[in-house]
Amino acid sequence: MRIPVCWAAAIVCAAGVTATTALADTVYLDDGSQVNGKVTSMSSDTLVLGTAFAGDLKIDRSAVAGLTTDDAVQITLASGQSGAGRLEYDASQSRQMYVVDGERRTADAADAPLAGIDLIAPDVVAANRKEADDARALPESDILPPENGDYWSGRVELGISGNAGNTETTSVQGNASVLRDTGDSRLSLSASADHQSEDGDDTADEYVGKGRYESDFTRRAFWFMQQELEKDRFENIDLRSRTLVGPGYFLARRDRLTFKVRSGVGYQYEIYSDDAASGGEMIVSLGWDYAQLVGDWLKLTHEFTAYPEVTDEPGQNYTLESALGAEIPLASSAVWSIRGALEHEYNHNPQPGVDELDTSYTIGVVRDF
Repeated sequence: MRIPVCWAAAIVCAAGVTATTALADTVYLDDGSQVNGKVTSMSSDTLVLGTAFAGDLKIDRSAVAGLTTDDAVQITLASGQSGAGRLEYDASQSRQMYVVDGERRTADAADAPLAGIDLIAPDVVAANRKEADDARALPESDILPPENGDYWSGRVELGISGNAGNTETTSVQGNASVLRDTGDSRLSLSASADHQSEDGDDTADEYVGKGRYESDFTRRAFWFMQQELEKDRFENIDLRSRTLVGPGYFLARRDRLTFKVRSGVGYQYEIYSDDAASGGEMIVSLGWDYAQLVGDWLKLTHEFTAYPEVTDEPGQNYTLESALGAEIPLASSAVWSIRGALEHEYNHNPQPGVDELDTSYTIGVVRDF
């Protein structure tokens, strides 16, 4: 049914209805009242709002001062651009804002309410989300937060190998990571350890911790800050600390393919076991992060970063790091998988007695949560 502004306000007051989790959209009317419900659609002349107390209300669009949506809706702008986004209305300043495909916009105060928006169709987003949920998708591909509000995910990886006989060898590699992804920002934390021995003598002993925060400017452009700590006994490194900040850009951001490049500037501080050349210097970073789902069972990843030292002959003092990974589900499980990795670390000017290239191969079992 279609109702005028005064009737909509009267119904809300009489019913004493307040917003709930299920009915979380708010329509702000010209007379200062509000109606809570769930936006079903909006055309050029009518906004349809589903309510618990009166079913579907049809409100004249000309009576709408502003609109706030809790979930993503499919928006078609007057310019013809279409995409998933949210609407926010600041009643104190009578200002309508909306975010479409990661781009935040504010409506011109001189225009009519919602003048920049042509159509709204939430059911389209719901259908698209259901289809995406039925298929595998990479975590950073979606600019929208999860519908259930569960921003956190993580994984634990463990690889163990050994050999007995003429030579006794043991190898233990472990990695734990968590990701908080809200759609337009990401916080990742990880810690890894690599310990190997042969005939009772240690041959590898490395520990790495890393944290990175990313925040989107648009659907593709973002900025990041990163902190990394490393200890490696066999490279004579008691502590290596890298702090970086800079911009990044998604060259591809799709459900089954993400590829982002990044560059940063920061500071590196190193403490060596023998105190030789311990100290700090300015560095820059250039790199990329690639992930792709192939078919229904294979996931490929590659991370690459170059760290030239700005203040100390960057052409002679730099480090290159590369990590290539392949992952397949374990017995068709959604949470267990087997992952193989090939990692290289190249230091063009290492400490005396340390090789320039350090290569490691790992195969481990992964548990996602």
